Amino acid sequence: MYQLSIIIPIYNGEAYLERLLKSIGVIPPSVELILVDNGSTDGSVKIIQAYRAAHPHTKVVFEKQNGVASARNAGLALAKGKYIWFIDADDAVRSDALLRILQIVTTIDFDLFIFNYQPLEQGAPLPQTNAQINVNSQKVGLPEILHEMLGSSRDVVGGFPHNKIFARDLIGSDIFPDCSFAEDLAFFVPILLRSKHIYRLHEVLYYYYQNNDSTVHQVDTKKLTDYAEVVDQIERQLRQSGLASNRDINEYVLRRRLSIFFQNLAGPKDPEIKKQIRQRMRQYSFKQLVAYRKDKKLMVKIMLYKLRILEVLPFLLKYVY
Repeated sequence: MYQLSIIIPIYNGEAYLERLLKSIGVIPPSVELILVDNGSTDGSVKIIQAYRAAHPHTKVVFEKQNGVASARNAGLALAKGKYIWFIDADDAVRSDALLRILQIVTTIDFDLFIFNYQPLEQGAPLPQTNAQINVNSQKVGLPEILHEMLGSSRDVVGGFPHNKIFARDLIGSDIFPDCSFAEDLAFFVPILLRSKHIYRLHEVLYYYYQNNDSTVHQVDTKKLTDYAEVVDQIERQLRQSGLASNRDINEYVLRRRLSIFFQNLAGPKDPEIKKQIRQRMRQYSFKQLVAYRKDKKLMVKIMLYKLRILEVLPFLLKYVY
């Protein structure tokens, strides 16, 4: 068994993959690297083959294009590590991230380890790092993590897997669901809610590149419908758990439903999505919505939604985000 399995789904990552692999650095014998190509049509396969030739212990999977969930699940099925780390091919990690994680993996017994990530514009250089390896992560309770995740506009915890190390036993038989959007969130929240030993490190170990050409940014009716269904599902799970405050849950799902509503107005303009979001938004009284007035950006979005301004003046949509 390895200490850590790193799973990297790849689809047309020719422009980014070498940057990521270089940032990870030397892979020690205790770490298993699994590259899953999801039907790339660019030069990704050549990069993968060259990397495996130089690093024979790397596991490689080639599959048809079935989406990132399928690729991650294929890697997860092969993984032999005690802990799992999912990394996206178009991102990068801090130069000492793997050493940092391995030190924590070998000294602390945890279900879930969460660290910070930093968004970067595509093309931006990696920040310089002064590597200082010492353990200063702290154990936190699940209600504390839920408050940090749900009640913050910055979303520093996030519903995605790239800034988290999962115990393989915690994941169990769970897999990423077959949906076109928000599969990360649908995978992560049930796992989070059953975590008993969570460690939190307030250091940036992961760099999340904003790639406007990514399929994530290509919004259509199917993606927004899936996203809305995942938000409904997450809301039910959070309320049933009794571990998060109603205010935090309301704020979290409110932000996401407003995002879905505005994205639909800007793109697909599907009447069913619009109807569904308006139905879900009826649960919030105006008094509840005004309670978020300290967050000016959120209040602007709420008022634009309530007054239907963007439906009358759609050219203002470009200023919403």
